[in-house]
Amino acid sequence: MMPLASATALNFSSPLFATLASAIFLKEAVGAARATALVVGFIGVLIVPSPGAGTFQIGALFALANAVLFGTVTAGVRGMTSTESAKTLTMYQLVLLTTFYAMTLPFQFKMPIWADAPLIIANGATNMLGQYWWPRALHLAPTSAVVPFQYFSLIWAMMFGFWWWGDVPTVGLLVGSIIVAVFPIAFLALEFAPPHFVVIAVIAACFVTFMAGERIRK
Repeated sequence: MMPLASATALNFSSPLFATLASAIFLKEAVGAARATALVVGFIGVLIVPSPGAGTFQIGALFALANAVLFGTVTAGVRGMTSTESAKTLTMYQLVLLTTFYAMTLPFQFKMPIWADAPLIIANGATNMLGQYWWPRALHLAPTSAVVPFQYFSLIWAMMFGFWWWGDVPTVGLLVGSIIVAVFPIAFLALEFAPPHFVVIAVIAACFVTFMAGERIRK
């Protein structure tokens, strides 16, 4: 089984697919700053698993397939926000998810105990909020401006992986997390900055990424 952070890292190609799908099907313009934010964030994610023979296993194919599907769905949700409210889209998602999850009940279902109630309630509440905020964000801003924030999930995956399963963060995970947390947001902020600022930021990002890669290889 792949570590949580490594699986999450591979899933992070979904913002690239979401932006590509939005550009093709919704004709959304992708500026240099947004494109650079996506690419730099994805490079930071790629530093995490230190790709090798052990990384590209069967689980990696499922993670990549999930990224393609999720990216396409994101573009679809962005398109539907022009005619549907975030509340309506959230209700559709929750009803469909409940229906399809219910179909799996006959297979290895275990009755929860009362001690599981707090986790079940917390999972339901946070999932509902997340399902609402995601289409709301896509309604307020273009796909290419929203999806880079998804990279922050890598940091949450790192913390929960250590907390629940004892996955000790590697140097690559720590370096990649820093790049993911800083550079994408910085490039989005530079979208309204003078062009030469963007050029300097791109050069700085390439230098930091190169030095991080050299550090990981050593």
